[in-house]
Amino acid sequence: MASVFKRKGGKRWTIAWFDHEGNRQERASGTTDKRLAERIAGEWGNREIERRQGLVDPVAERMASERTRPLSAHLEDYEAHLGALGRDDRHVAGTLRYLRKMSDALGWKSLGAIDAGALTARLSDDAERRGTGARTFNAAATAWRAFGRWCVRSGRLGSNPMAGVGSRNVESDRRRVRRDVSPDEVARIIDAATRSREVTVAKPVRGEGGELRTVATRMNYPERVWAYRIASGTGFRAGEVASLTPESFDLDGDAPAIVVEAAFSKRKRRDVQPIRPDLADLLRPWLLGKARGAPVCPLPEGKAGLLLRADLKAARAAWIDESRTPGERSEREKSDYLRQTDAAGRVVDFHALRVAYISRVVEAGANVKEAMELARHSDPKLTLKTYARVGMHNLARVLDRMPGAVTPLSSEPQALRATGTDGPAVSREDDPPQKSPQSVRGSGNLGAAGRNNGDTGPKVIGGGKPLRITELGSAARCGAAPGESAPRRTRTFDPLIKSQLLYQLS
Repeated sequence: MASVFKRKGGKRWTIAWFDHEGNRQERASGTTDKRLAERIAGEWGNREIERRQGLVDPVAERMASERTRPLSAHLEDYEAHLGALGRDDRHVAGTLRYLRKMSDALGWKSLGAIDAGALTARLSDDAERRGTGARTFNAAATAWRAFGRWCVRSGRLGSNPMAGVGSRNVESDRRRVRRDVSPDEVARIIDAATRSREVTVAKPVRGEGGELRTVATRMNYPERVWAYRIASGTGFRAGEVASLTPESFDLDGDAPAIVVEAAFSKRKRRDVQPIRPDLADLLRPWLLGKARGAPVCPLPEGKAGLLLRADLKAARAAWIDESRTPGERSEREKSDYLRQTDAAGRVVDFHALRVAYISRVVEAGANVKEAMELARHSDPKLTLKTYARVGMHNLARVLDRMPGAVTPLSSEPQALRATGTDGPAVSREDDPPQKSPQSVRGSGNLGAAGRNNGDTGPKVIGGGKPLRITELGSAARCGAAPGESAPRRTRTFDPLIKSQLLYQLS
């Protein structure tokens, strides 16, 4: 039974009772009226009796209570859950941004208000009004589906209300496609970065009224040169390059490698990435004197692409200035070489160095497993479809390694006829001509080197000499008068197809 009491110095009554599991519980009644407090206590006590007798499901009751809690409280719990799992801070911030933005826009205040249809309609409306792409749509949908699954696992909901939210086809509406960067372009970018410790980057800034304006900023990152070298030689992402310390480099063994710790790897594993010996030779003298435990390539978080594009712009300007004639300069200005966005709308950013690395791996002849390991992917489709860029010249090299085109055995099909009254006879160039086709078919062998009666397969006649087939047609068909012999026609074939012809004729 429940009881009521006042704490020392308190004005409101407190209710005490034993729950269905036998644990003592206390809760403030919120009232100074004893009779009202006793009535509330009776209701709570009766509810515990019903739970003890199995008349009320405690799990369902807890879910009902969770559905009435503010949605903002659940989002705070979910943020703490993601942090406890060790998820990347940018991932957590982006996920919560999608959740809070949609819940505020749709006016959802509790879990019970969540509706999959309303979310889909809102995301579709944003795509039409603001021109957002399929990736933005899918990112928001993924965040809400994951939040719904967590609510089910944590006992807040009985089923995921967002399970029915679908995704859009990213391939049909890709807004940002990275292009491959050739080795020569990478070399020119590194050369441009070597000549300047600082770069001027153009950064878009949104004003108080919502308008976008471009602000030029000077950024001093001299070690970006080595960041480009490492990224193009390993396929590391910007955050992975920025995490490297002198202890990350193992350059003295038979297989030099660079290590990315699990905390900084996208797949949350300790990645040991092998590198070429020539890259290791470049890195050894550069690492001398670097402080232990300190980042060797400190890149600005989220702004590594700005640095690379600034160096890309400087490299393109230097390349155009190398023109010897006005005509050559005009052609270079029209070219996509070292251009940030090419004619097809594909862009170059820091991640494009990873695209270039994986493309070079595929071009080098790596099989699917090897390409996946070097790209540190678990899905081969991601490696070969999304990242690897194969040019037409590479496809031409593959075709050059294939067998040549198949040519017909003869331009006239009559030369291959092996049956009938006017079939062909087979002879060597140094053999006397056959008088009739029956002399071939009626005998048990094909000359001295022919097929014996007991043979089961074809024999090659004449070694490597050309094969000559003599055709005998009927007099009437060839236009000869009655009683005259039919004319002869002789065809000479290449020795490579001799055995095939003999097999058909035998």
